[in-house]
Amino acid sequence: MQDGTKTAMDIETFEDDLLGLKEFSEKLGKFIKTEHRYVEGSLVIALSSKYGSGKSAFLRMWKSSLKGEDGSPLVISLNAWESDYFGDPLFAIISELAASQDPESDPAKKIINAVKDFGWFATAVGGQIVKKATGVDAVAAGKLPEVKQAKRNEGLKTTGDTFSVYEGRKRAMNSLKDAIQELVGGDKPRVLFLVDELDRCRPDYAISYLETIKHIFDIQGVVFLLAADRQQLENSARMAFGKDLDFDEYYRKFIHREISLPELTNENYKSLADKYVHFYLKGEGDRKCATELGQYREKYIKELISGLKLTPRQIQEVFRMLGHLFEAQDHEKEGKLLWCISVGSILMAALKIGNDKAYRSIGVEKLEPIEAKKILTDITGSKQVSWWFTLILSGGGLKIKDGQEYKDVMVQAGLLEEGQEMTDTSQWSQGWGHESSDRFSQIYDKLERLAQWV
Repeated sequence: MQDGTKTAMDIETFEDDLLGLKEFSEKLGKFIKTEHRYVEGSLVIALSSKYGSGKSAFLRMWKSSLKGEDGSPLVISLNAWESDYFGDPLFAIISELAASQDPESDPAKKIINAVKDFGWFATAVGGQIVKKATGVDAVAAGKLPEVKQAKRNEGLKTTGDTFSVYEGRKRAMNSLKDAIQELVGGDKPRVLFLVDELDRCRPDYAISYLETIKHIFDIQGVVFLLAADRQQLENSARMAFGKDLDFDEYYRKFIHREISLPELTNENYKSLADKYVHFYLKGEGDRKCATELGQYREKYIKELISGLKLTPRQIQEVFRMLGHLFEAQDHEKEGKLLWCISVGSILMAALKIGNDKAYRSIGVEKLEPIEAKKILTDITGSKQVSWWFTLILSGGGLKIKDGQEYKDVMVQAGLLEEGQEMTDTSQWSQGWGHESSDRFSQIYDKLERLAQWV
């Protein structure tokens, strides 16, 4: 990465942490060791923070901190969304568990064979049903070795008997649970599954994931930490079971405890803005639309991003939009954007994510000067309100009367005393170029068009 700056996708250890989560991880580790004693079977904890709040980064950093730590459990990372297309979460979880073991060890062999039996049983039952309906033996057509097929068919001679089918599958499930128990069971946490992206899965798969954890991995010694947006999981459950589902009661069947990442402090937001904004602004140099903002303008942009309290993912989204927007700009000079166009574009993209109402009001020139001052004060405190206000005013983003001079608008907003002269405004006219009266409406139109296809 450029100049050593790392984005959320690159952060692996607490040394690079911008969110201040190391202390939280230590408290969570102690909580699990204690709480594990007071639940029967596995301990399942939901890390229910909103989308983009840093859950994935936290899981990576925490896993890294636990590696090699004395007494720490085996840590296995699972991306539920990546295994969604497989259809059955059981095999996705087991495959990662098996991969963490010496494949030649007896416990590993036992669990692999048990899951093969369980999976084959389901396939065989399905094949027998197909054979009964069509006359084609699908299992035999798959050319399984005859001895293995005969052995595993032993309990399937009466597949027409629903009770026998149920009993056979139950036995296979119990054998699998016994194998898992032997491998990771115990009176202390022996394996910690860190499950990410569950809220991005298909509703039926997300529900199946929860049920698999409950019915197959309900074993003392196993801990699951599910990182997901609770609202998204609720939406999935309602899609699966109907809008009248009592989700809180349903969720309690699977989740023992629910926690959230701690709220970011102002210092955290400042750190995020400082690192991310510098990284992405410098990244513009890789595109044909580079712009030279200077340190003080970059500082103002960081204060804006920090004041809007954007999450890492939201900051990435702001600069993703800007990447497309800058490529689409009509350049006044080859290879360089005028600084007001650059800063105005950053302002609009940030407001689109962090304050959509203000973004739209500026874009259609409906934002009242007094309201503009209030919004900017709320975002930046007292810092550089006049500077941002003048940028919006000079770019045609405020609702003003025909012929009204800048000085009069500044007085109206309470940013200039009656009779006080404005500072030189030439930097603004130069920064916007030959035409500044509708620059913000142009930026707004481009962002809206981009939103339709990127």
